Amino acid sequence: MTTWLGTDALGLRRPPDVRLLLPAVMAWLTALGALAAPPRLSWACAAVAGGAAVGVYARARPPWETVSLTLVATLACAATVAAVTGAHVAREAGSAASRVADRKGEAEFEAIVRTDPRSRSGAPRPGRAEWVVGARTAWVRVDGRRTASRAEVVVLASGARWHGLLPGQAFRARGVFLPAEDDPLTSALVLVRGPPEGVTEPSGVQALAGRVRAGLREAASALPQPERGLLPALVVGDVSLLREETAEDFRSTGMAHLLTVSGANLAVLTGFVLGLARWLRAPTWCSVAGGAVMIWLFVLVCRPEPSVVRAAFMGSLALLALATGRAHAALGALSVTVLGVLFVAPGLAASHGFALSVLATAGILAFVPSWTRMWSRWLPQPVADAVAVATAAQVAVAPVLVPLSGEVSWVAVPANVLAAPVVATVTVAGFVLAVLSVLWPVGAAVAAHPPGWGVAWIAWVAETGARVPHGALPWRSDVVGALFLAGILLVLVLSRGWLLRVVAVAVVAVLLLFLAARCVPGGWPPTGWDLVACDVGQGDGFVLSAGAGSAIVADTGEDPAVIDTCLTRLGVREVPLLVLSHDHADHVDGTPGVLRHRRVEAALAPDGFDGTAMGRVLAEGEVELWEGRSGQSFRVGPWLLRVLWPPPGYAGSVNDGSVVVRADGASMSVLLTGDVEEEAQARLLAGPEADLLPVTVLTAPHHGANTQDPDFLAATDPEVTVTSVGGDNPYGHPSPYTWALLERLGRINLRTDRDGDVAVLDGGGTGPVRAVARGPDPGR
Repeated sequence: MTTWLGTDALGLRRPPDVRLLLPAVMAWLTALGALAAPPRLSWACAAVAGGAAVGVYARARPPWETVSLTLVATLACAATVAAVTGAHVAREAGSAASRVADRKGEAEFEAIVRTDPRSRSGAPRPGRAEWVVGARTAWVRVDGRRTASRAEVVVLASGARWHGLLPGQAFRARGVFLPAEDDPLTSALVLVRGPPEGVTEPSGVQALAGRVRAGLREAASALPQPERGLLPALVVGDVSLLREETAEDFRSTGMAHLLTVSGANLAVLTGFVLGLARWLRAPTWCSVAGGAVMIWLFVLVCRPEPSVVRAAFMGSLALLALATGRAHAALGALSVTVLGVLFVAPGLAASHGFALSVLATAGILAFVPSWTRMWSRWLPQPVADAVAVATAAQVAVAPVLVPLSGEVSWVAVPANVLAAPVVATVTVAGFVLAVLSVLWPVGAAVAAHPPGWGVAWIAWVAETGARVPHGALPWRSDVVGALFLAGILLVLVLSRGWLLRVVAVAVVAVLLLFLAARCVPGGWPPTGWDLVACDVGQGDGFVLSAGAGSAIVADTGEDPAVIDTCLTRLGVREVPLLVLSHDHADHVDGTPGVLRHRRVEAALAPDGFDGTAMGRVLAEGEVELWEGRSGQSFRVGPWLLRVLWPPPGYAGSVNDGSVVVRADGASMSVLLTGDVEEEAQARLLAGPEADLLPVTVLTAPHHGANTQDPDFLAATDPEVTVTSVGGDNPYGHPSPYTWALLERLGRINLRTDRDGDVAVLDGGGTGPVRAVARGPDPGR
């Protein structure tokens, strides 16, 4: 039957089948609404939608029969998804695990592992869980009684025995249950101390999948970084060996989808199998069976992540279409995929990975055929195909990426075009290598080098793209910004002829004006800056200019991306000295962001820092580490740095062991205080260092906490005080008492939670130093 909504007839030149598009979109929106609503409301909406579907079907008459049936399908799908989602939410909310979490209690439980344990982001620290394990409880002991409870939980734990768990294994443990406030389909977060107990053996197929993944990691260990971490990530989505700076390069260039196995990987593998079957002249049923086996192996090894589920479902429909001779209905297959997945797992409606996977596929199906025909007039056919696929996928996912990143990348399309020809080869070779690693580990280590060359090319493309100045344009990171971008892209896609040319010229003109505004003087940073306090949230991150493109960095905050962004805005390419005051996350965990694409010559840190997580990061980056102790002095560019604290062998608290540095430049002096508190401040005030305390700029100790010696603050006698602090932080920093002291001391008093990045510069020879605030970033 053929209608204006599509066709189920044979042939590739028929109009696309969009009859299920509206039901799929409505089902997705319904799932999102039902996840945020009480179950009873979801069920009520399901009943209303179901009744309306019956009523519309009963009154369906020509010539509106097609529209009526489409509306019936839409209402029926919405009713089904609402009912299923309500049932899922009700099950989790009423589980024993949820009841224990509501009172934040501790309980013994048994659970079955659902996902491979993954390491937590950030540096490992004492008392901080190392592993995140998705699991489903079998029972929970409540008030001394074992209560059956089939509930989704997220286990946060530490220890090597958690790392080796595989999906399907059961274990017992005891932990503190906390509410999972942001996910209605997760009953609790469980903080577990100690190893898992009573661990059962994994099933044969899961053990095989685990060996395949482990074997691929072992084979890739023969390669240098970043290829060592990238090969397992590109082939099976295993990012356990992937360096954070490499992942950030892929995010910056719009290539992060390559690190999450999806439809592209499955299409390459099934295409390889189908091509092999065609070459062998195998019958159709044999091709379909081979493709089905490949899909099963793909899901088993790569795990049922959202993008994998979407790819496997749609791949299965494609094989069914091949078997029945209806291979053209790709858009209809995508719609059926969305509906089928949401009927079974409505929680995926809120998954960014699932959304990006579906939208990218939809963009490719909708735009690539016409764009390829148009661009092949001026480009060779393979180049036109590659450019069309990369552009279509990027256009489709851009409105979803904006809320996640707050920027629009214009290097994404060329980067993906350059990487695309190699990705297919690496995918096939990598999967073969994974199988070989189980059968012949020694041979796999040797065979890893050819795909490693392809991975090296992909890594080079990502790194080079990430270095392009202004490769990503800042954008409003909320719903309004996403809708505005979607509107612009929609106009560009739908425009034709002279209208397209006018719109394109307007967009290019705006982009050129934006780049010009970023490059001309008068923006940020202000000309002649000496010191900048980066707004790193609740933490410290100070930068002292040491010449063109060079700076001293003192502390790095907690988020590598934030300090990296600040240094990029300042144009810092070299760091002759990195000062890390003490080993607390809000002062040092951003260190990988400083190392990203920058040469760091040396780091100054407290005694014993080489044994910390960030100390190991510095060693991997071949950064020379110096122990900071009082009496040292260094000349770095225009600055004379003198270490005032701690004395050799100091054994106080971590905060009071902060390295305190006085920096003297041509026009100002700065006191970098870390988190020193009353004890260290009093000893500094009473020691020979007291004569060096008066400075032009004081960085408030410990973010302005209520742990200050008023006499110490008064002895610094600053013109400017800068408090690096996060907005609405749970510690109450800066305390009203300390802030009142600082306001009495300084002529200018600034804080990053209110003022954003803060620059201090000299008065140009006509007066005292000046301070300029950039203003807080939107959404922070």
